[in-house]
Amino acid sequence: MNASRTALRRTLVVLGALAAAAPVHAAAQQVQRQGAADVALDRRLARMLASGHYTLIATDTFVGVGDTIPQDALVLDATLVLEGTVRGDLVVVDGGVFLRPGARVAGDMVNIGGGLYRSMDARIGGHIIDLPDAPYHVTRADGELRIVAREQPARVKLDSPVLGFHVPTYDRVDALTLGWGAGFALPQIGAIQPQIRGWVGYRTQRGKPAGGAELRLRAGAYELRGGIERATSTNDGWNRRNGYNSTTYLWNGNDYRDYYGADRRFVLLSRDLGDVEKRFHATLHVGAQLEDAVSLAGGDPWHVVGPAARPNPPIDDGRIASGLAGIEASWISHVASLTLSGTVEAARKVNGGEFRFNRFETGGAWAMQAIAHHTLEVRWQLMGPLPGTDSLPRQRYSILGGVGTLPVYDIAAFRGDRLVFVQTRYLIPLPDWLALPVLGAPDLELVDALGSAWTAFSPHTRLEQNVGVGLEFFGAFARYMVDARDTNRGTFSAGLVWPFGARYPWRPR
Repeated sequence: MNASRTALRRTLVVLGALAAAAPVHAAAQQVQRQGAADVALDRRLARMLASGHYTLIATDTFVGVGDTIPQDALVLDATLVLEGTVRGDLVVVDGGVFLRPGARVAGDMVNIGGGLYRSMDARIGGHIIDLPDAPYHVTRADGELRIVAREQPARVKLDSPVLGFHVPTYDRVDALTLGWGAGFALPQIGAIQPQIRGWVGYRTQRGKPAGGAELRLRAGAYELRGGIERATSTNDGWNRRNGYNSTTYLWNGNDYRDYYGADRRFVLLSRDLGDVEKRFHATLHVGAQLEDAVSLAGGDPWHVVGPAARPNPPIDDGRIASGLAGIEASWISHVASLTLSGTVEAARKVNGGEFRFNRFETGGAWAMQAIAHHTLEVRWQLMGPLPGTDSLPRQRYSILGGVGTLPVYDIAAFRGDRLVFVQTRYLIPLPDWLALPVLGAPDLELVDALGSAWTAFSPHTRLEQNVGVGLEFFGAFARYMVDARDTNRGTFSAGLVWPFGARYPWRPR
């Protein structure tokens, strides 16, 4: 559904939704299907059309409070505003559905190539299948409606628009890492869409290749993956993104991560959940892996300024045979947003595994509108052994210290299998008359960072706190932080930030 059609329909809804339309009834128009794309969706549509037990909605329609559609409803190339009840599935193809507060769908809510705009107070008894990019559209000719499956995308899908090449990384262990990858869609098997994917890389510091391959089986919201890989791994990617870490190492030798080598064999089953225009999206997963881990020696690849890079610490070389379960989720409204991830890992001495432990890891960020266009942000990262496990192998350690966590302390000043980190920021947009050329007007930020990392044998386990104030511009920041216990101990930092990330809905553009 193109932008002009969407705008027109929204205008019609605003002007006329409250004026009840004629009662909804099964239309006499004939509906046909043409082509095939997604096997699961094709079967659902075929079953519905073959049954004949559905209400067809092919013009913009309003179903008010107290009104009921007594069976499945099929919305084609039209907008439905629902405040009442659908006593079955509600399927929209190349149209739009607005579910108002109090609306009820007894069965599944299925959006196929259209728009789903749902109040969180609307109730859906079955599954939400929200596929706005599904390759389907509706045509009208001679009193006939036709659901057309668009042409299938190319079977070969490169990992990036730049001929499949990954964004290079640069660090003290591998120096420059170059990578390339692509996937190839195999012929569908019933409701299952198979795909094979492979990637290769080269690490200049060690002169060794990296890469992997996997088979993916996709059926609706479920995906089963199995494969192998040889990679350089880190548990510190939550702190700084690849681009930032590569840039800081290249400039002054600051590497905010520790690394180890890993050969993995894995299998993973995941289930996607989601609704209105991805306002809420989550992925649940369970799986198992064999990880053969080895220590990597840190080098000192060339960087512009600064002393030699800090050494890369050794790990407990060996095999970890483990099962995993986790979740990744995101949610956003007009006044708040949340991102969340969590993983539980249980390792046992099976299939050559040399370690036995249970652990957890969770991280995320919460943001909300405060006074005016002010923003309150809370970011956290927690990890450690679960009850019954005393300690973890060193390839499950993480670090704290340096810009981004506790800047008064050096990078990796704290290391261990237990980690607590909570950062709170309060952002106040400053007036335009303070704007600088190119950088624009800054935000005043008030920052509080609390955390530490330790082991069961660490003599130091207290949480450290850094507080400070700073200015954040478009693409740059400047900040002064002090130790909350010793305000004479402080540090000034300045640097670059990625300026093109998604902005909160309540933030001025």
